[in-house]
Amino acid sequence: MSAADYQALAEFRYQIRRFLRFSEQAARRAGLEPAQHQLLLAVKAFAGEPSVGDLAERLQLRHHSVVGLIDRLAECGLAGRSRAEDDRRQVRIRLTPKGEAVLRKLSIEHRSELGGAGSALTAALRGILARQRKTSTSKAAKQTCTTS
Repeated sequence: MSAADYQALAEFRYQIRRFLRFSEQAARRAGLEPAQHQLLLAVKAFAGEPSVGDLAERLQLRHHSVVGLIDRLAECGLAGRSRAEDDRRQVRIRLTPKGEAVLRKLSIEHRSELGGAGSALTAALRGILARQRKTSTSKAAKQTCTTS
């Protein structure tokens, strides 16, 4: 790894962190914890009504942590639960109209932010990928020379 490789990775990580910080602050302004915002988004993006297990996978959290998030969202009137018709042991999660409205507002803010931050994030990712291709091409050329 060269200094330029580290610089490219650091820049990408910086751009991700800038966007995440924006996202965290926007969620808090809306009265949510960032993880609650993520859960609302995961529920909305899921085809149908996700189970707690589905959400735990999407958020990369433990089952009991997701249950706690759902409990708090339900207390605020942003999400609700229902039993799956095909398997009554399964709990399905859905957004309430209030949850839909909060998520829509946050999503519009995020899309707007990505209008500006997206180009910096994309440029940083392209920088990493270009360095990766250059390294891969260079390694392949060296292998060709040593195996010929």
